[in-house]
Amino acid sequence: MSDGRTPRVLLVNHVGEISGAENSMLILAGHLDRRRFEPVAAVPAGTLAEELKQLDVPVRSMPQLRLSAPRNPWQVITAWICLRRWGAKLGTAAEEMDVDVVAANSVTAALGCVSGPCRDLPIVWHARDLQAPRQATRRFVSTVTGISAISRCVADALCDRHPAAREIARVIYNGIDPLQFRPERSRSETREEFGIPPQARVIGSVGQLVPWKRQDLFIEAAAHLLVHLPGCYFLLVGADLFGEHSEYVSSLRDLSEGLGLQDRLIFAGYRQDIASVMGAMDLLVHTAEEEPLGRVIIEAMILGIPCVAVNRCGPAEIIEDGRSGLLVPPGDPRAISTRVVELIGRQGAVERMGEAARRRAGEVFSAARMARLTEDLYEEALVEARL
Repeated sequence: MSDGRTPRVLLVNHVGEISGAENSMLILAGHLDRRRFEPVAAVPAGTLAEELKQLDVPVRSMPQLRLSAPRNPWQVITAWICLRRWGAKLGTAAEEMDVDVVAANSVTAALGCVSGPCRDLPIVWHARDLQAPRQATRRFVSTVTGISAISRCVADALCDRHPAAREIARVIYNGIDPLQFRPERSRSETREEFGIPPQARVIGSVGQLVPWKRQDLFIEAAAHLLVHLPGCYFLLVGADLFGEHSEYVSSLRDLSEGLGLQDRLIFAGYRQDIASVMGAMDLLVHTAEEEPLGRVIIEAMILGIPCVAVNRCGPAEIIEDGRSGLLVPPGDPRAISTRVVELIGRQGAVERMGEAARRRAGEVFSAARMARLTEDLYEEALVEARL
C-alpha cells in the first residue's frame, strides 16, 4: 500500500454464477466500510460479475476454475498446469488493480491464489466447506495469512485436520441485510403463481439440488405430514446449478410421484426472487446433515419464518431449539413431521417462533456485524504481512 490511500482487497471467486457463497461475497462487498477497505474483484464473467459492478466494485474477468479430484498422475499434472495458468492471470489482475490483500471465497479460489504471484500478498481464505479436501487445503493452509470460518464446526473441522490453522482461523458468521433481503411481491401474489390457496399452510425447502442437501428427506417428510395436515402444500426450491447431479434430481421427482405428492409438492426450480418465494412459506425445512452453516436458515429467520433443521453442524449453531426454530435428529423424516405437526397444532406458535427467529438473526447474523469482523481480519492480515 502506498500514498496513504485506503487499502484494496481483491475478492476472488472461481465461478461466475451465484449460489450461497457468492451471495455472501456480494453482501460483504456491499457492506465493507470503504474508509477501511476498497473492494475490487477477480471473478469469471456471469451474474456474479454483473452484481458486483452494480455495487460499484471494479471487476477483472477470470476464466472459470472447476477442479475435481485427480484419479491418475496425468490428471494431477493437468490440474497443476491449470492452476498455474489461472494463478498467473490472477496475479496480473492483482498487480493492475494495485491490491493490498487478497480474499479467496472458496477452496478452489484459494488454490488459485497460492498458485501464482498472489502468494506473496496477504491472503485471507473464507472457509465455507465442512469437509474441504485434505490435500487441497494442506497446500495453502500454511501459506494464507488468515482464515474466516463461517461457523465453529467449520473452524473445528479445519483445525483438527490442519493444526497450522489454529492460530489464524476466526469464526465469522455469514450476515444478511434485512433491508435488502425482503420480498418484492406479496405473499398472496407468490402463492397465486404456484397455484397455492391463500389460507393453506406452506412448508418449503431451499437449496441446490445436490445429494448432500438430502431433499429426499424433505419429500418423505411431506408424505408423512399430509397424513396429519392434509391441507399442506410443499415448495422445493432449487436446481442442479452446475449440471452435475441430474440423476439425483430425477430421483427426487420419481420419489415425489411414487409417494403421490404430484398435486401438493411443487418443484419451483432456481429462483432469483428467493425472498418473495420464502415469504410465501410458513415454515422452512432444512434437511442437510453436513451443513457448514445454513445461509437459507438465516434468510428465513430474517423474514420471521421458523426453520426445522438437523441438529448437527451449522444449523445447531444458528437455531435455539424450541425458541427460534426446531432441531431434529439426522436422517429422520418422521421426526421432522412430528415436530412440525406439534408446532402448527399450538395456536400462534408459528408466529411467536418466527418473531424469536427474526430477533436472533438480527442480533447474531447481521451483514454489518459480518463486515466489521471481516475488516478486522483483513487488517490483521495486513499487519502480519508487514512483520
